[in-house]
Amino acid sequence: MLAAIGVVLILKQIPHAIGYDIDYEGDMGFFQKDRENTFSEILTAFYRFTPGAIILFTVALVLILIWEKFKLHEKFIIHGSLVAIVTGVLLNEMFRIFELGIVVSGEHLIQPIQLNGALDLFLDDYSPNFSQWKNQTIYFIAIKLCLVMSLETLLNLDAIEKIDPQRRIVSKNRELVAQGTGNLCSAILGGLPITSVIIRSSANLHAGARTRFSSFLHGLLILVSVILIPVWIAKIPLASLAAVLLVVGYKLTDYKILQTQYKKGMDQFLPFISTLVGIVFTDILVGIGIGCLFSVFFIMRRNILNPYQFNKKEMAYGVEVKIDLSEDVSFLNKSSMLYKLDKVPDNAHLIIDGSRSKYIDPDVLEIIEDFKIVARSRNIKLEIIDVTSSYEKIQNKPLDLVLQQDYQKLFDNNRIWVEEKLSKDPDYFKNLALGQTPQYLLISCSDSRLSVNEMTGTSAGELFVHRNIANLVIDTDMNLMSVLQYSVEVLKVKHIVVCGHYDCGGVKTAIDGKYHGLIDAWLRHIKQVYRMNRKELSGILDENEKHERLVELNVREQVYNLCMTTIVQNAWSRGNDLQLHGWVYDLKQGKILDLNIDIDKDFRDYDIFRYQFETH
Repeated sequence: MLAAIGVVLILKQIPHAIGYDIDYEGDMGFFQKDRENTFSEILTAFYRFTPGAIILFTVALVLILIWEKFKLHEKFIIHGSLVAIVTGVLLNEMFRIFELGIVVSGEHLIQPIQLNGALDLFLDDYSPNFSQWKNQTIYFIAIKLCLVMSLETLLNLDAIEKIDPQRRIVSKNRELVAQGTGNLCSAILGGLPITSVIIRSSANLHAGARTRFSSFLHGLLILVSVILIPVWIAKIPLASLAAVLLVVGYKLTDYKILQTQYKKGMDQFLPFISTLVGIVFTDILVGIGIGCLFSVFFIMRRNILNPYQFNKKEMAYGVEVKIDLSEDVSFLNKSSMLYKLDKVPDNAHLIIDGSRSKYIDPDVLEIIEDFKIVARSRNIKLEIIDVTSSYEKIQNKPLDLVLQQDYQKLFDNNRIWVEEKLSKDPDYFKNLALGQTPQYLLISCSDSRLSVNEMTGTSAGELFVHRNIANLVIDTDMNLMSVLQYSVEVLKVKHIVVCGHYDCGGVKTAIDGKYHGLIDAWLRHIKQVYRMNRKELSGILDENEKHERLVELNVREQVYNLCMTTIVQNAWSRGNDLQLHGWVYDLKQGKILDLNIDIDKDFRDYDIFRYQFETH
């Protein structure tokens, strides 16, 4: 949604930037009241441009860019957008005073605010007209306003949380209660409806706002400005305002977001791009509705195509087939389940595991029940784990029995694994007991989704492994330091790898701003990584992309921490060709990314941590 609003903002500002102001500023819909649309308006504007507006837009845009490039707002406190607007007003006044013939006026300025008689008008409509209580249109409009404004506020809150540098979570209930209370008071006083909009919220945030008071102050400044300086507000050129809004739109729209969504696959990309296109070619609410329809389609498609995982293995005792049912198995999966059951070979061992399922449709349960008879006739050893209705899962399955089954399954798996290994190599375990000569020390995250031997294609005895939350290298961690010393000085490993992974819970937790207890002391080291790279990370708008970059930076910093240890430096001083590496594992693709960390080049700023060792 942020990207789409950014695109709309940019497109809508182009006509105002060149002085074609037939459509009112702030129109976010594709179809306009002047019978044009967003794109036809741009084409028309290039034939009816205003030179003075182009000059004012260019000056304002250059001022904003210079202000942000050199961070002048930190030196002068004043934000670049305000400087651009004031400069636009003064420059246009110079055009008028010196009669240069390029002054912009009339419809090219913010329309004057008429306050004459406003108080009398307000007093006339001070209280609601209760005589209209039988008017059905009133109720229809009220319900529509309630739904539209509530949805817009919720979407705005979700969007603003993503671009907040501190990643604070807003109470949605509190915001809706406040908005409802405000609308009630506004209606009683004859005021207009109140809602939250992303343009004002993001502008407030980009201006450096950090507290709730900033929103109140923002509104107060608008009120005071309207009352005290309406004449000067009416002198603001729309071209200068367009420069401000264009920059806001650019900040909301980042091409890297498009790349990130595309890399996630069509299931993520198509709902994203459909929402963007829908908002651009209709309006915000309709566009979001279009995106929701695409999302529902892909959810249903995923549910139909992936109701289970089907794994077939050749074991020492024959063929083993395991069907792991997904979280939700609906009636739509009935035909595919019948097809897969029919493909199970005769004399096989079939395991149907429903332990992960929260809901299994009765039609699917009936198919599995009927297959018990088929299994006996085809000599299939059928093992069914926790395949029941959702009600039976809750009511008829004692918790201790479920836990015991899960625990016992580990020993069953071990037995099968031993049989499989011995069938391929009768001396496998005898050779394994002779000792270990690993070439690699792998320091990875404790995440259960990382199977280090499996993802690297190595066997038992080839990797020496240490795991902790978020793969941190901390010199006060005696556990890690003992592993490091033993692997370098006793096992004589040739490579040390720090392996992080995307979607790391430890990294996410470190920057969510919440209190988590004891683990906060451990994750403080990741906060330090964020602090050292704040400038780079703050420039990344997409939340997922920012998290992935922090994962990479964290891995790099842990490699540097290895370089600081006397264990590693002592090994280097003795001529040990010990190599350090930084990896990131992509859970969604299963691939390992080598960060190619150049120790000699990148560690140059850490000379203070280098030690001198005596050579013997």
